[in-house]
Formats: sequence, structure tokens, C-alpha cells
Amino acid sequence: MSDIAVMKDFTKGKIAKPLMTFAIPMLIGNTLQQLFSIIDAIIVGRYVGGGALAAVGVSLSIVFFLAAVTIGLTTGAAVLIAQFYGAKQLVKLKKAVSVSIIFLAGLSFVLTAVGIIFAPQLLRILNTDPEIFDDALMYLRIMMSGLIFMVFYNMYTAYMRALGETRRPLYILVFSVILSGVLTVYLVAVLDMGVFGAAISTIFSQFIAAALSYLYARRKMKLLIIEKLSFDSELFWLIIKYGAPAAVQMSAVTLSQMLITRLINEFGQAAMAGITAVSRIDAFATMPVATLSMAMSTFVAQNMGANLEARAIRGFKIMSVYMVACALAISAVLMVFAPQLIALFIDHNDANRAEILSVGQEYLGIMVMFYIVFAILFSFNGFYRGVGDAVIAMVFPVVSLIIRTVFAYALVRLAGMGPEALAWSIPIGWGIGSVLSWVYYKKRRWVGKVAV
Repeated sequence: MSDIAVMKDFTKGKIAKPLMTFAIPMLIGNTLQQLFSIIDAIIVGRYVGGGALAAVGVSLSIVFFLAAVTIGLTTGAAVLIAQFYGAKQLVKLKKAVSVSIIFLAGLSFVLTAVGIIFAPQLLRILNTDPEIFDDALMYLRIMMSGLIFMVFYNMYTAYMRALGETRRPLYILVFSVILSGVLTVYLVAVLDMGVFGAAISTIFSQFIAAALSYLYARRKMKLLIIEKLSFDSELFWLIIKYGAPAAVQMSAVTLSQMLITRLINEFGQAAMAGITAVSRIDAFATMPVATLSMAMSTFVAQNMGANLEARAIRGFKIMSVYMVACALAISAVLMVFAPQLIALFIDHNDANRAEILSVGQEYLGIMVMFYIVFAILFSFNGFYRGVGDAVIAMVFPVVSLIIRTVFAYALVRLAGMGPEALAWSIPIGWGIGSVLSWVYYKKRRWVGKVAV
């Protein structure tokens, strides 16, 4: 099978059905990934305890912060690759892949060293509870040692999606998350290896996922396989132009999460455990909307690369309707089943069970009322990434996060509110970001940002 045969060209034919056919495998894969992330947290919470769940939550906020820049650069490079593919500039496409491999590999090793060496200092900055510090330190260092696997898995799957291939990344993801789930159960619940076992199962499954992604690309998508790496300074700066805003956005997201984590830690271990549980549920709940946004970006990027603006806008509007409908359905489900879902993460014998449940239920109950606003914000964000307006695709979500963080601290420090303040601050940020995004769209400032 040739390279072109396994890829999807969105620049011709119908819009709605091909777009959803493209998005559904991504949606299934990300759903399974988040589902197994939830299962991991449930296993840790039930078999190790609320303290271990809190330790994992604190550590992951740092892991995601350090990895954010690589994820952002990968996202930007994927949009560029989709535009090159839409314009049928395949030589530039392969050069862009080569440059990104060199850059991301080097950056990954630097971040790994930083994460391992400065792990204690990073945990202290977050006011990590002394009772969970050792577990958090061990988990963080193990996770950072496997960062390179996460980066290369994300890179290959993002580039596959940029070329319209979503089925094989789905199969690889399904296998890796099942492997991770089985290993976590065995290492944590059977062998009683605690937080160490949870971390080992995660990085091993990421290694397998990265290896399988590379092997599939080597066999079926040779546009993504570079036999001899070479560096092109012009494409490097183009990748930076597209990727840096996304990297800044991802870093801002994770920095905000770290600042919020620091604030949560002030309310104690039980609050941290409750909000960690809710964060897993929230990630699962918002993931379908975020996935549809990524699918839209690929569609828009290919069509803008082919100079088909009207078709790109039509796809944006169709997907936006699906995203809003999806958000409403998820909100309705969580409003009914939130208490039962949070209870899954907590051992019946945990001394802090009542407090963890109370914090979690109040926090999630506030957020689910506003998922429709999240859908609106991310529909615009996906469109701006696709048209190549990388700066604005970064600016409005970052503004939203800054507003959220400021309001969270203000409501706690000035209004004397508890952990629920953090929940109320989130839709405030989403709402202001959505309004700014809509105004920018109507003014058509995003026109003329395509790279090709």
C-alpha cells in the first residue's frame, strides 16, 4: 500500500460524514486512554490510599508542565505538515518531519534531566504535603525518565492524524492502554508495589506505544520515516513559528494547573485527593470535545492549504455544532452520576472518605454546568490552529487560564472561599475566552496566516 492510499484528503467531496469518520477513531482512542487513566487512579486510590492518589496528582502536574512545550511544538508541526500535505508539497513535508525529530529528541533529553535533578525543589514549590512527599518524588522521577517515549508517541500519532490516518493510531492506543491497565492491576493490586508500580506500568506502556507507532509508520506511511536526518533552518523557524504559540499555550495550561495545585495543597491531603479524582473525571468528560477540535484543525488546515476557505469554514461550523451537542450530553450524564463516579476512587475504609467525597462532588457539580462554554472556546481554538493563526490559537486559551488562576486566588484569599472557588474560576475563564474568540473571528483577522 502506498503512502497516499492510507491517508485522507479532506479537500474534496462531502464534509460532515468524512469529518466524523475521521474523528470517531480519535474519539474512541482518546476515550479509552482517559478511561484507563481513570482506572489507574481508582486502583491507586482504592489499593494504596487517598495519600497515594494525592501524590500522583501533584507529580503529574509537574510532568505535564515539563512535557507541555514538546506537546505544543508537536501540535504546531502537525498543522504545518497537514498544510504541506493539502498543498501536495511532499518534499517540504518530509523535511519538516526530519527537523522536528532532531529538535524534539534533543529537547526531551534536556527536560528529562531537569525533571529528575530538580524534582525535590519542584515538589516543594507546590507545597507538597510531607506525608506524601516521598511517594510524589519517586513517581515524578520515574515518569520523567520515560518522557522520551511520551514525546515520540505523541509526535508520530499527531503526524499520522495530520495526514488523515486515525485508525492505526487507535489500534496502537487500544493495545497500549489495555497493557497499562493490566500492568497497573498486577503491580499495584496484586504485587502491592504502590505508586512505584503505577509509574512503571505507565512508562512501559508508553514505550510500547511509541515503538508500535514507529513500526507502523515505517511500513505504511513512509512520508513520516526519515532514513537520514537533516536540518533545515528555514523549516525549523517555521515549526517554531507554528509550534511556539502552541507550546506557550500548553505551558500556560500546565503552569496554571501547578499554581492551582499549590492552592489546593493549602486545603490539605483530602482536598487534593478529591480534586485529583475529579480532574480525572473532568479530563474524560472534556476529552470528546477536545478531540473533535483536533479533528477540525486537520480538516481546516488541509483546506486552507488548498486555498478552499469556504469549505474550511463550512467544516468548522459543522464540527462546532457536534462539539456543543456533545458537551450538553456529557453535562447531563455527569449531573446524574457524579457522586457515584467520585466514590469509585476512594477506599471505603479511608479515614478522609467523607471529606474527599464532599470536596469532589461540589467541585464537579459546579464545572459540569458550563461544559457548553468549553465547547465554544475549543471550537474557535481548533479553527485558529487549522488556519495557521498559531498566535491567536494560543492567546485566547492562555488569557482564559490567567483569568481562571487570578479568580481562583482572589476567591480564596479575598472572599474566603474553600476549594469550590477553584471550580467557579474555571467557567469564568472559559466564558471570557469564548467572547474574545468570537469577536476575533467576526473581524476576520485570521485571514492570510497559512504557510503555503
